[in-house]
Amino acid sequence: YEAKTTTDQRSGLTIGDVLGDGANGTADNALQPGEMIRSIELPSPLEGERALYRRAISRTHAEWPLVEVCARVVIKDGTFQFVRLAAGGIAPVPLRLAAVEAALLGKRANVATIAVAAKQATSGAKPLPMTGYKLDLLKGVVQDLLERLAG
Repeated sequence: YEAKTTTDQRSGLTIGDVLGDGANGTADNALQPGEMIRSIELPSPLEGERALYRRAISRTHAEWPLVEVCARVVIKDGTFQFVRLAAGGIAPVPLRLAAVEAALLGKRANVATIAVAAKQATSGAKPLPMTGYKLDLLKGVVQDLLERLAG
């Protein structure tokens, strides 16, 4: 959502600034010792914006998602005009799916375009030995979510 975070020491931080890039698997954030989050500000929705969250879980209730995806899109005249996607459960920190965004921007909002773009969700993925199954889950969740947003 391109949120901006303010701590007791800094302001205007992105989610990447707060969480880091996931390279340090021993740290769950990139805050300084003792630094505390004071606020998180979300931008106002864009005109015509649609947003959706989807997840894949292994049980019906009370389960952490195996894969989760959040999307914001603006579709005008049948074309993706604005696209933002982020995924969780696939790395130590949430990841922006920039390759999917690029594959959709300016393209027709149809099943064929979405199927091609969803394949980009795993671009550059390096799954751990026991988590490779999440690649198919991620592609499926991205495709389902985008098809629902495209209506």
